[in-house]
Amino acid sequence: MRKEKHSPQRDIAILLLCIVLFTIQALYGTAFAEGSLSLKECLATAMSVNPAVTEAQLGIRSAEESVNSAQGKHWPRLTIDGSYVSREDPLPFIPAQSAKIQPHFSNEFAQLGITLSLPIYQGGQVSNGVSLSQIRMEIQEQTARQTRYEIMANTINTYNKILQLERLREASLASVNALDEQVKNTRLLLDVGRIARVDLLKVEVQVANEKQRLIAIDEGLRTASATLIYLMGKSPQNNEAVPQLCDHLAVPTFDGDMTRGISMAHQRRPEYLAARKGVQEAEFSRKITAGKLLPSINAYAGYIDQFSVNPWYREDNWQTGLMLSIPLFDRSLRADVSRERIQVERARQRLVALENQISLEVGNSVSAIEESRNRVTAAEKAVAQSDESFRIEQQKYASGAGAMVDLLLAQAAAINSAANYTQALFDYNAALVAYHRATGTLEDYLK
Repeated sequence: MRKEKHSPQRDIAILLLCIVLFTIQALYGTAFAEGSLSLKECLATAMSVNPAVTEAQLGIRSAEESVNSAQGKHWPRLTIDGSYVSREDPLPFIPAQSAKIQPHFSNEFAQLGITLSLPIYQGGQVSNGVSLSQIRMEIQEQTARQTRYEIMANTINTYNKILQLERLREASLASVNALDEQVKNTRLLLDVGRIARVDLLKVEVQVANEKQRLIAIDEGLRTASATLIYLMGKSPQNNEAVPQLCDHLAVPTFDGDMTRGISMAHQRRPEYLAARKGVQEAEFSRKITAGKLLPSINAYAGYIDQFSVNPWYREDNWQTGLMLSIPLFDRSLRADVSRERIQVERARQRLVALENQISLEVGNSVSAIEESRNRVTAAEKAVAQSDESFRIEQQKYASGAGAMVDLLLAQAAAINSAANYTQALFDYNAALVAYHRATGTLEDYLK
């Protein structure tokens, strides 16, 4: 029986084929190792721990107290006042009440009184002030939502970036291991004179390039991991390991369009709702300023006790009355009214600009979703074609009909197509985040 001759080229081809199959399974297999953090868990932690979210909630509480303060101006004001005076010369601290009742002189006297004041009419300043503070509280609520949205969008994109880099690292590491083994086999073939030294140099250059790619991916993973930890409200450490994630990049179904997206944005986007409230805020500020040009009426009542020490004397008294104030001329106040009118128009123009911005952002995000989805489909085909091309080059090289440079180019094309596929997946998911951000529907990720 004739014994089959051993072929080093066949061993290399079998080894490379095994590595490629492992890479394909790692990149496109449906089973992923279960990790410790899902995207919803990261979002929930960020929404509860991130200090920026806590700061925004404290801003809402502060605005609520401002509403209580404005409402308190409707209530009467009760004060207690007291004084003590010591002079070198006596002073008639109690004036004469008639020709028969002389004034009381003293160089040391004191008084203690209680006063009640009640605003009756302030030109609408008090009621408009309450409305203004309520609107500012609502603006603060939308500002807090905007802060939450920014953190949510950054958390989702960072989470997906880590998933993308992890898959790229698996592919790059598999490529480096395959090339290292190929270097060993190529040196053996060079030692027996089966190949030229230039083939070994080509493989070594390819190894160096893949190792540089792996270093860059590792650095990107460290940076993205530190960013995710920061967004979750923790302090990232330099030596902290990459968090284990249990989700994976996919192509979620998208059924939105520009018209519906713009409609949702007008109903839910926090910046737009805050801009609408901003127009009302400017209008109430104008009314408050204009109310300062109107008369104001206050009622007051008081009781006072007066004492003199030398000579000793005590007298109490009470008073009630109305106070009317009519502004006749105030150039500065009229300039303020004119300024507030301009602020109203400015707020309206800001709202128009934001409407245009929403249309642009929603349209761009819809286009980006369609474009990236097409790229995902094309990249999937490119992966299949590059894998098939690599398989053919392996067979050609194993049979002696192929060249080392063609094999390395096919291997590099397979790795690049895998990288393009993961990038297209990330871009698709990032476009989805941009659409939800533009339409004010990022809360859907928490469901």
